[in-house]
Amino acid sequence: MPKITVEDTETGEVQTFKIGYGGNLRQAALHKGINLYKGMNEQLNCHGLGSCGTCLIEVTPLENVNGHSIIEKLHKISDNKKLGCRTKVYGDITIKAKLVD
Repeated sequence: MPKITVEDTETGEVQTFKIGYGGNLRQAALHKGINLYKGMNEQLNCHGLGSCGTCLIEVTPLENVNGHSIIEKLHKISDNKKLGCRTKVYGDITIKAKLVD
């Protein structure tokens, strides 16, 4: 099971959890009580549909997640970032969360 290390960019808090191979990052984080959203985006988001872009995260290493989806390409997300709701995890990663105001 891949290990996820989450760095909260607002508080500096670091949390870790495990996810099943190929699991959805946003769903697993929310299930573990880890918030990827900054401020009011916790309530004002698209609930994982990929349309709002508020679950933006910075991921390393990118080799352990799926490539950019069409939705991420439409949002013009840079190479080292992904939407949490569109991220499938295939190995250990570190993410920076709460990037979008």
